[in-house]
Amino acid sequence: MPALIKKNFRSKKGQSLVELTLIVPLMLLLVYGVVEVGSVISTYLTLTHTTREGANLTSRGTAPNTALDAIQLAAAPTIRNDNQAQWTIIYSRLIQNGTPCSFTPPPPCTYIIDPDPVNPGQITRGNFGQTSQLGNVGDTVTIPGVQDVGPGQTFHAIEVYYDYGPSVITFIGNNINQTFYERSIFTNVSN
Repeated sequence: MPALIKKNFRSKKGQSLVELTLIVPLMLLLVYGVVEVGSVISTYLTLTHTTREGANLTSRGTAPNTALDAIQLAAAPTIRNDNQAQWTIIYSRLIQNGTPCSFTPPPPCTYIIDPDPVNPGQITRGNFGQTSQLGNVGDTVTIPGVQDVGPGQTFHAIEVYYDYGPSVITFIGNNINQTFYERSIFTNVSN
C-alpha cells in the first residue's frame, strides 16, 4: 500500500490544474490593472486635448459658447450630458489690467477676468461644483511665466475638472487623486 500512495503523490496529472488555479486570479488582477491604467491615461489625454482645443478656438475668435459646445462633443464619452455631476468646464477671458509688462526685470503682469455684463468673461458648464483656480469675474489675477505682453492683450483660459471616482474599476484607481484638473491659456491670434 505505501508504494501506491507514493506513486499517486508523484503523479503530475493534477499539477497543471493546481498551477493554473493559482495563476489565473493573479493574471486577471494584472489585466484589470492594465485596463485601469489605460483608462486613467485616456481620461487625462482627453482633458488635456479639451483644454487646448477650447483655448485655441476662443483665441481665434470663436464665440465661447460655441467653443464649449464643440469641445464638449469632442471629449465624449468622457464628458457628456448624462454625467454632468462628474465634470466642470470653465472659460475665462483675461484682459490686461494696467501697463505693458515688458520692463527689465519684468513685473508680474496682472489681468482681470472680464466683467463685461453683455459678453460674459466667465462661462461654466457641468455640475461638478468646482470653481476656477484663476478666480471669479472681476478678480485681478497673474499668469505665471507670461512676459513681454503688450497693452490691451487678451487671454482665453479653459479649465476642466473631472471626477474620476465613479469610473474606478480596480484598486489602482483608488490610489490616485480622483479629481483631475487641466488648464490651457492662449492669447488672441491675429487673422
